[in-house]
Amino acid sequence: MATLGELGIKGIDEGSKKSSDVNVLTSIAAGIPSGVIKIFEGAATLGATLLDLGVDKDRAEAVEQFFDKINPFDEAAEATAAGKITELMVNIGIPGGLAFKAGSGLTKAALTAKQAGKYLSTGEKVRRFGQGAVASGVAEGVFVGDVEDAGTFGDFLGGPTEIERDIESPGTELLNRLKFGIEGAAFTGAFGAAFKAGSKLRKSSGSNKAIVGNTDFERSVNKGIDRLGSWFRSRGLAPQEGFEIKMKKTGKESADTLFAETSMREIDKLTDTIVDSYKKTGLNKAKPVDRNKLLAEMNEVFMSGSATNGKLKPIFNTVEEFKIDPKTGVPGKTPEFKTGKELYNVTIDPMNADKVKALRDKLINKYKTNPKDVDELLNKFTKGREKFGELFTSMGRRFTPEALKTFEDILPKYINDVLDRGYNVFKHNKGTLDVAANYRPTKEIIKNAKEEFIAEAKRKNLILSPKLADQFVYEVWSGASLPKGFLLGKGAPSQVRFKTIPNFMLNSVEEAVTQDNLYRSKTGGKNMEDLTGFAQPIIKKLLGKSKNPMASILEGVNNLSTQVRSNEYFDNLIKSNNVLKKTYDEWVDGGKVGAEPRIPFLYNNLGEAQKYAGGNSEDFANIGKGVADNIKVDRFVDHKALIKNIDESKIISNKAGEEVVDNILNPIAGKWALKDYAESFMKAQESGKSIPRQLYNNLILYPKGMSQMAKTILAPFTHARNFISATAFAAANGILPFGNTADVKAAWNALQVAGPGTRKSNEFYQELLDLGVVNSQVQLGDLRKLLEDVDFGSSLNQLNSDWGLNKLLKKFSAIKKGAQDAYTAEDDFWKIFTFLGEKSRLSNGYKNAGLSLGQEFIDPNGVKKIFNDQYLKEAAADLVRNNVPNYAYVSDFVKGLRQLPIGNFVAFPAEIIRTSANIVETALKEINYTTVINGKTVNPLRARGLQRLTGMAITTTALPAGLVAGTSALYDVTKDEIDAMRRFVPEWSKNSVLIPFKDENGNLEYIDFSHLNAYDTITRPIQTIINAVNNGRADEDGLIDDFVLGLIESTKELGSPFISESIWTAALQDVSPILGRGGVDSEGRRIWNPQDKLGNKMFKALGHLVESQAPLNWKQLNRLGMSILPADSDLRISKRGEEYDFGNEAAGVLGMRKIKVDPSKSFTYKISDYKKGVRNSRTLFTAATLGGGPVSPSDVVEAYINANRSLYEVNRELYQDIEAAQTLGMGSEVIGQTMKKRGENTAFKALSNGEFKPYTPSKAIRDIFEIQSQAIGTINPYEAARDTIERIEDVLQSTSLDGDLFPDIINPFSNLPEINLGPIANIPIPVADVSPNIIGGSQISLPSEQYTSLYPNDDLAAAYLDKKKPGQR
Repeated sequence: MATLGELGIKGIDEGSKKSSDVNVLTSIAAGIPSGVIKIFEGAATLGATLLDLGVDKDRAEAVEQFFDKINPFDEAAEATAAGKITELMVNIGIPGGLAFKAGSGLTKAALTAKQAGKYLSTGEKVRRFGQGAVASGVAEGVFVGDVEDAGTFGDFLGGPTEIERDIESPGTELLNRLKFGIEGAAFTGAFGAAFKAGSKLRKSSGSNKAIVGNTDFERSVNKGIDRLGSWFRSRGLAPQEGFEIKMKKTGKESADTLFAETSMREIDKLTDTIVDSYKKTGLNKAKPVDRNKLLAEMNEVFMSGSATNGKLKPIFNTVEEFKIDPKTGVPGKTPEFKTGKELYNVTIDPMNADKVKALRDKLINKYKTNPKDVDELLNKFTKGREKFGELFTSMGRRFTPEALKTFEDILPKYINDVLDRGYNVFKHNKGTLDVAANYRPTKEIIKNAKEEFIAEAKRKNLILSPKLADQFVYEVWSGASLPKGFLLGKGAPSQVRFKTIPNFMLNSVEEAVTQDNLYRSKTGGKNMEDLTGFAQPIIKKLLGKSKNPMASILEGVNNLSTQVRSNEYFDNLIKSNNVLKKTYDEWVDGGKVGAEPRIPFLYNNLGEAQKYAGGNSEDFANIGKGVADNIKVDRFVDHKALIKNIDESKIISNKAGEEVVDNILNPIAGKWALKDYAESFMKAQESGKSIPRQLYNNLILYPKGMSQMAKTILAPFTHARNFISATAFAAANGILPFGNTADVKAAWNALQVAGPGTRKSNEFYQELLDLGVVNSQVQLGDLRKLLEDVDFGSSLNQLNSDWGLNKLLKKFSAIKKGAQDAYTAEDDFWKIFTFLGEKSRLSNGYKNAGLSLGQEFIDPNGVKKIFNDQYLKEAAADLVRNNVPNYAYVSDFVKGLRQLPIGNFVAFPAEIIRTSANIVETALKEINYTTVINGKTVNPLRARGLQRLTGMAITTTALPAGLVAGTSALYDVTKDEIDAMRRFVPEWSKNSVLIPFKDENGNLEYIDFSHLNAYDTITRPIQTIINAVNNGRADEDGLIDDFVLGLIESTKELGSPFISESIWTAALQDVSPILGRGGVDSEGRRIWNPQDKLGNKMFKALGHLVESQAPLNWKQLNRLGMSILPADSDLRISKRGEEYDFGNEAAGVLGMRKIKVDPSKSFTYKISDYKKGVRNSRTLFTAATLGGGPVSPSDVVEAYINANRSLYEVNRELYQDIEAAQTLGMGSEVIGQTMKKRGENTAFKALSNGEFKPYTPSKAIRDIFEIQSQAIGTINPYEAARDTIERIEDVLQSTSLDGDLFPDIINPFSNLPEINLGPIANIPIPVADVSPNIIGGSQISLPSEQYTSLYPNDDLAAAYLDKKKPGQR
């Protein structure tokens, strides 16, 4: 028999160490000083090792013993995986980092170059980076405390840097340190490059400069990196300024919508009060009140005015302009702030006095309404009209005098059409046109319309058949559209337009309509005003024209808001660009003193573009020059609405000193910008109307959206968890949740959801919308967009018509709206609370540093600001937007992932990653920020930065670890029990933070903290690494290989929310027989029995799909219901024999339900996995060697080693499961019986003793080798390798499962020269009687010639060559 050395077998671990009960926080804390001590230990050990070379002394060992005695932290640090990782990071991170900084000199070189007005070339950066990496590697090799304990990547991958652990000598120690240092240099280079690229992708806010490079290749690479970065940046391709202005536009639109919805809700409430007052009189029984008729009367008053036709009348005038008060940041109100200029202004005249009086008298006298309620109702009407005036004012202030005259001519004529535009068919639309085809009227409305079409034709002495009437009705409503906005050049603005309309309904036609030409419908874009007075009411009824003030306010405000805020967006782009241009020019003219300011992003020509941004002509593009291209930029472009020039760089005066203005339709049209920026301004919307797209929407996206809705906004328990988990957003920013009762009250009062004390601060909430603080809940934003993608509203509308579910769907929509409002409010509360906390802390920081209101200072971004309340609001809002998850800041690429069948709410984990990085970055910026106040350099936000950093550390690390440590101590749970527990929790909980408990009988329970941990996305990968290191601590191959395994697994955890199946597609996969799991879920649980009837299978498959769509947390509600039943009720017991406790189930509402750990219930699944693993391991051998082609002895040995390596892992996995089950209280006898029932009694006996039983090929397998070798004319490779295999088997039988080290076996055949065995096909193969059981019953006999077995001993190579090639040695 050969020795282990001859087989190249090394390092069999004899056992594992039991873990200490030192808690994680203590271990991490100990790891820091211990790592520092290890630095000195590493240097001293290296010195002693050098002295030991060539001398029989043990100085190095003495040094290690010395440091073991003086290091009081070592034991605690190495008690946990987290502590051990911390210790190693400190040990090599400090010297490695310092060495890199000194060796590269990058910081100093970059600063010197910048001061000289130059930049380091890429080549110079690479050279210096390489120098730093080498220096870092040397330092790590010198100062690492224990190189064998640390390990290398070579231990994981194999190769030249694998640590030598079998030979202990000074030379080996030095060689190992050299290997560690080489890897350190390579890792520093690779990690540094990756970090630089990642940092560039994440942090790039866009310099507004052209991307350049020293070579075309470098330039292309830089552009590619920036383009890739746009996928993950909030701003996408847009300039940072453009993105921020767009967010302000969105905020203003949301504020307008809130105003309209609030008005609508309050008018609705007042209307209910009026109706209730009438009912109390008793008159309602004789003549019930018609609510719709009452609303129509109200709307007539609301839309009345002093115009001759009784319509609204806009009043055009001017108001005085006031400049900004520096102490408040908003326009002043007292005379000293007057500028002497007049601003254009539009107001709406008062409502018709006679109609107001008539309505007031009727409500008070007939309906017995409280006069205060009537006054409040009329006040709401007045406020709505004031909002109209505000929006018209913003529109008018942009126009040139000529365009303003057109505006004032057209508005009075069409103002009621612009505002009173409530139609049912246009409710669920996006874009510039509201299209009626998206909303099918009910069957009853269509039936009535047909009758009225026939009646109208009859009135003109024409006969319209029912079939043709049906066709006309369909063509009218499906071809109707309602343009948004108020465009001067569009004929009758804001009137309904028709693609097709029957001739007999028009005011004028080219030829008289007769029975003969009745079938000809007129096309050509007719408006509502083109219809006869008889036809208009018919068509309005068909399209669902509403007559109530609530619809008028809502639709009118939203219609104007869309256009006005879009106009302001383009104007603000120019204004922002002007500021950048002016600031940059002043910096250049002043000698370029101080930090370089940002450059403008819009230019008048190519020359100016290259002057500011550099690059060449290929880097820039023109933005929508000409009317046709203008539409790509601005959907509200209007050829009659010429606007004033607000671009300071283009103001030209004539000889009379008057401003000369070009014809401007859009302020940025014709400008030049970087190509990516120009693309962002002209981005076209995709259409989703193709048949394949609709099929995909209906089968995948629609159910995906419904399932996500069911599990979130329609799940009451999820609301509770949503609110509780969101406390972490304030805490992570260093703001104690509920710490300030005044802020709690203010946040609650501002919420826009029904509840006691809510909706009291509507103006404050509108301001927060304007600032972009609220109404940006990430999961809800993802869901809303997904439902928009599949045209959710239109789908419900089709149901409404086809299935007569009108009332039911209205109720569902109301429930959905209420649930959405609640989900938003739960998120808004903490954003408002955080906003108020940030604002007060900023104010205190600056005031304590000596800053006064109205005083100028330089903010943390290097921008000159005036300290006032408006600045504090904007700064606090910016902190909330960037440090708390916000759907508006999710990149377009990540948003687009919602349309894939994978992933659930992918925007949320993306935002957690973004905001987590931002919190740390903000804190560091605050800590290091200095500014000059009253001639003194101060650090006003240092304390705030430290507070924020501490909050982040506590929320993401200390709190979870503290909870685990606290409950472990309280319930006497050991670390071994926690490790054992992890082996028996569901897959999704294995890498969660598990908070342990014990019941009254001492049985282990846990709470999965991920349900409450908003930052689980970033803590889970860290826990995964710790688990991997912890699982591998029994081996002797160092820390780094386990760290790498954990890193790989953590990457999977980090990507899981983005690439895992969605709720719906997972359910679909579970039940799909083709390309699916065929009745088995992702956890391996059977949905139906394969032997069941087809009908039963289909029923269970349908039930499984329905379950994925079921709302209301029905499983949790069912458990809660069972828990409150009488103690003696059989219904308290589930089908699995579980009895539920009310207190625990109630805690589950908040995500704090304790889950019992019962290994006996899941152990049978462990056995199934074991059996499957054994089969797969054996297949590794047969698949590699019995394919039918030539196979060498080396191939056989390699396959044998590989199969047993896999089998060892399978056995060790079940061995650890057995140990864990015993730790958790499952007796050895019970485990043995369970395995015996599954036919694994022999395996249990070996496993219970930690023995490994290697795989041995059966006789049948060996016979196949012989048959196949005869068939292709070669020697039997198995027989040639048999002696080696048997000796390897002997070694493997002595390998314990208690360690974690499969022997490192070197294949003795692998280094032999390649031998041409030559064909032996000419040897006759006689067919004789043999057992038919060898291969499929084939009658194939073995040749009579037998080959001598080859033994891999010291003369193996010579014997092998002598056998096959005589004369060759």
